[in-house]
Amino acid sequence: MKALFKTTGGSWSSISPFPIAGQLKGYTRGKLASDFRAGFNVAVLSFPVNMAYALVAGLPISYGIFSGIVAAIIGLLLCNSVYLTFGPSNATAVMLLSSFAAGGIATEAARAAALPNILLLVGIIMILISIFKLTFLISYISRTVIIAHVTSSALLIVANQMRNMLGFEYPEGSAPTTLIDTIVVTFNSIGGTQWESVIIVLITFAVFLPLKKFAKKLPAEGITLIVVGIMCYFAVEYGGMEIDRLNGVTASSWSMSLPDYNILGIKESASFALAIALLAIIEAFSIGKSLASQKADRLDTNQSMFALGTANVACSLSSSTLASGSLTRSTLAVNSGAKTTLFNLFTAVFTLIILLMFGSSIAYVPKATLALIVVYTSVTLIKPRVIKMALKSTMSDAIVFIATFSVGVFATLDDAIYTGIIVSIMLFLKKASAPEVVEYEVGEDGELGIVHDKKERAEPEVSIVHVEGNMFFGASDILQNQLRRIAADPNLKILILKLRNAINLDATSAMDLEELSKRMAQTKRTLLICEVRPDIMRVLKASGVYNSIGADKIFENDDDNPTLSAARAIRKAQEYLKGENAKVTIYAKQNEK
Repeated sequence: MKALFKTTGGSWSSISPFPIAGQLKGYTRGKLASDFRAGFNVAVLSFPVNMAYALVAGLPISYGIFSGIVAAIIGLLLCNSVYLTFGPSNATAVMLLSSFAAGGIATEAARAAALPNILLLVGIIMILISIFKLTFLISYISRTVIIAHVTSSALLIVANQMRNMLGFEYPEGSAPTTLIDTIVVTFNSIGGTQWESVIIVLITFAVFLPLKKFAKKLPAEGITLIVVGIMCYFAVEYGGMEIDRLNGVTASSWSMSLPDYNILGIKESASFALAIALLAIIEAFSIGKSLASQKADRLDTNQSMFALGTANVACSLSSSTLASGSLTRSTLAVNSGAKTTLFNLFTAVFTLIILLMFGSSIAYVPKATLALIVVYTSVTLIKPRVIKMALKSTMSDAIVFIATFSVGVFATLDDAIYTGIIVSIMLFLKKASAPEVVEYEVGEDGELGIVHDKKERAEPEVSIVHVEGNMFFGASDILQNQLRRIAADPNLKILILKLRNAINLDATSAMDLEELSKRMAQTKRTLLICEVRPDIMRVLKASGVYNSIGADKIFENDDDNPTLSAARAIRKAQEYLKGENAKVTIYAKQNEK
């Protein structure tokens, strides 16, 4: 374990079990004031937002509040960066909702019971990724996948919150699992709209929108909930109106929760957890790295991932919802001047104070008000300009976006993110494994030109082939076909492969080279390999291909004299030809002219 964990800060490649200790060295009153202010601001913003995200996931709103407190405490103890503030988020909340729907978990009580199963595995996945330093793998997930996923997620949130905004209920037994199902059920149920809910939505809109537009520094969500809640109190207590409201939350209702895989099987939980963990990691890192870069700083990804994983393990045991990175609260913390992760302590304390003082008053907040805030936030996630860029940049990006978005509409969101990742990797591998070999020859005018219609060689030839790009297993078939075509002419006597610009040679391609050498030897022809860099040479020797082809036929690259290796190969070719007047043809990629 000593290699994985450290006791002091300073290394980006290991995990500290208690990084807060290093941050408190030289702690000043000025830093304390900044952390206090940042913690207060984040708590005021997070309290209503955390309730909203719990509502999105179909969980009791208390789960969002408790998650904010738990995640802040773990962030205080284990995270070493102020660029990432943990707590519930919109994207991961709708991912949870989609997972519950896919698992046939339709009621709030059933979702709350199954949640610990998923969160525990999410946390374990994140912790393992951090310990084994696998966070770099996230960079291989195309941003186009996330754009499509977020777009379909936002639409699902809007469709799902229509019933809370308009006050109607789905028909008994209806449990839509996809966006298209939700739209259909919503359309069929909209006749049950309650006029009281419509009025509440209009009032909420009239209060919330001006605050967001003209008072951007104020916590618009919190102010709106307070104003509409007060109006709802008088309407209910003195006007006798029937309004669908949230349930009050008290600290005494906070209880321990334990995973029970009899409720939701471990295999099914793991499938949901992997997709949710991937999304949460991508979300957190994109936020943290972006904020860090603005300060010319960097995010310690392994430490942050370890902290986030631990936070989710803690949430699984404390009646809390999923913790991820949040753009709004992370940005607010940085802009409020947070100096150390101690600001998380003040966030947790102020959140608890708000809960103790106003938790029971939440019972007067209309569901329609919170639903409208959720819908507004979700609509802002849909970025037409970014979507256009994804669709217009390349054909591959367009295919990835359409595939991910389509699955997000007609299937579940975890299926969508898996589909997007698979499609993007397949398209990447197709690009990476498509080497092109073009034959050049010197014409009568002395100019280098492309040979379009190669006729049978009339004299013995030495052919030089420039191999560029990937030589991993995905390139094997294409590379074999190109080399087979070149080597097929019986008048070709010597084939020289130049590997200076070749990368990622693996066992598959090493065996291909060995087979090519044997085929040529059977017809009394010779394969020579030159400009072999040390990494390629290592593979050839380790695989035994170096000895199989012959040490005298493989020439290592010389960085100090780039032409020396090829010159040695050509001299060796002339030895094999025994003075025959051979023509030399050069093969290269078309863009090398």
